[in-house]
Parts: sequence; structure tokens; C-alpha cells
Amino acid sequence: MPMSKTKLSRFSLKRNNVKTFLFFLAFTSVLWLFIQFSKNYTQEVAFDVRYTNLPDDRILDENSDQGLKLTLNGNGFRLINYTWSKPSLKFDITNAIETKENDYYFYLGEANQSLKDKLNFKGRVLSVQKDTLNVILDINLKKKIPIRLTKEIEYAPGYGSDEGVVLSPDSIMISGPKRIIDTIHHVTTENLKLDGVNTDYKKILSIKIDSLPPRIQVVPKEVEANILVSKFTEGSQEIPITLINVPDGKEIKIFPKEVKVVYRVGLDKYNEINQRDFKVIADYNKVAEDSSFLILELIDMPTSIHDVRLQDKQVQFVILN
Repeated sequence: MPMSKTKLSRFSLKRNNVKTFLFFLAFTSVLWLFIQFSKNYTQEVAFDVRYTNLPDDRILDENSDQGLKLTLNGNGFRLINYTWSKPSLKFDITNAIETKENDYYFYLGEANQSLKDKLNFKGRVLSVQKDTLNVILDINLKKKIPIRLTKEIEYAPGYGSDEGVVLSPDSIMISGPKRIIDTIHHVTTENLKLDGVNTDYKKILSIKIDSLPPRIQVVPKEVEANILVSKFTEGSQEIPITLINVPDGKEIKIFPKEVKVVYRVGLDKYNEINQRDFKVIADYNKVAEDSSFLILELIDMPTSIHDVRLQDKQVQFVILN
């Protein structure tokens, strides 16, 4: 059934009344805000202090003044800019007063024109937290240090790697205050954990920057880890035992005179390994009192073999004279 003209007129009148109410509400709110912001206020504002034009070989010491509180007086429009975010003040180190080598200061005060210029504030500066800013510069030292890989790697049966994980680059450049840099001798990577590796592998690893002291810069922050994987097999060699440090005038016999060395090696290197690549010794100087056994030590072996072990750890000996 169509709406009557009377009902339609009443509906239009109500809608117009709502619009009028909302308009006046918005207008009075804006007017109230304008009046409030036009009033003068006193507010303490915290500023970050930043220093520019530092020499290339110097860095800001953490004991330098890096914050400053000012008490400002002005209308709300002028102070609102300091409410949304923390403001900063910049000071050119070339304008500082040097007291001694690498120690500087800036004089401050309500009447200091340079401070007012930095503020760009049309109100009044009622007070400044301190009358000087002290600046200490430290030597900005750069040093190249090695990278240590954190890893847990298990190869699939019958597989291995001659070189293991190769990092590129294998060192990084760090920079920062000399007294901190001198205490850092290496950095570590994120953990590389792999199981059942049977093909070549490559991954980008992050340097663990969080473990370093603050204010240390690192370049680069990532390294590439590469693993060249090949088929491996088990090999062994019978190696003669060399007896050393036998006192003059003593004759000693050992049993047995050879020991088996067992190892894993890549198939492509298997035929390159021979007996001459190994050396096993028994040091008479290390014999325990009242013992008839000598401990065996493997002191030479090829770099291409892995998981090397002596089948026997000791040999029996007798003194003939």
C-alpha cells in the first residue's frame, strides 16, 4: 500500500531535523576545540638529541648526552606538534666547544638563540633541563673477524662431503667503539640443521647479530652455506706402529706391530688413499706406571677422509733388556 503524503512529509521532516542536529553538534565541537587550542599551556617536552658531522673515524660514546627536556609555553596549536611523536634536536659537532681530545660540549639556556632556532617554536622556552650538553667521541674501529658455523648435519647412509659446509664469505667486517670491538673475536650463524643429506645443498644463513653488544655494525649480515655431497664408502689400512722416546740402552718389543685404521672416504678419492698417508705412534714417555700397554696415537692422515678411528687403542709391550 503506498505511503500517504502526510506520513512522507513527517519522515522527511525528521530526517532534516537529524541532519541539522548533527551539523550543529559538529560545528560546536570544532568551535570548542578551536577555543581550547587557542589557550596558552605550559608543557614539559622530551627531545632526542642527535649530533651531526661526526668525523669518519669517530663514533658517539654512549655516555654522551642524548636527551633533553624543555619546558615550553604556548598555545595548543604550537604545542600539538610535540604530542604526536617524540621531537629531536640536531647539533653540529663542528660548532661544539672542545675541552680535551674527543670531549666536547654545547652551551644551552633559555636565551640561547641557536637553541630557539633549532626548536622553530613561536612560544616561550621557560626552562631547560641542563645548561650544557656533554659529548664524548670514541674511536670508530673496523675489524675483520671469522664466522663460526652452528650446525647439526647428518648425511644419508653412503653419502658424505669432503669439505663439509663451506661459508661464503668466511669472515665479516664489524665496526663500532674500539673498547667494544676489541672484545669481539668471532660471530656465529643461525643453526643449520639437516638430516639425511644426499644431494648438494645451498642456503643463505643469517649472522646472529642479537648476540653482539649494541651499537655494533655488521657487514654483511648474511652468508651463503654450500655443501658438495658425494657417494662415500668405508676404507681401511694396516699401518705399522712407530715406537718413539725409547730410552738409550733399552730394547722394547710391541705386539702387534701394526694397527688397522678405519675411515670413510668419497668414492672418487678411494683409490688415492694408501698406507704412506698415515702415521701411528706409541710414545714410551706416556706409559703408565706398572702398565704393560702403550697408547696409540694417529698423528698423520689424509685430509679427504672422515670418521677416522683406530681399531685398537693400545698395544702390549715387553722390555727385553
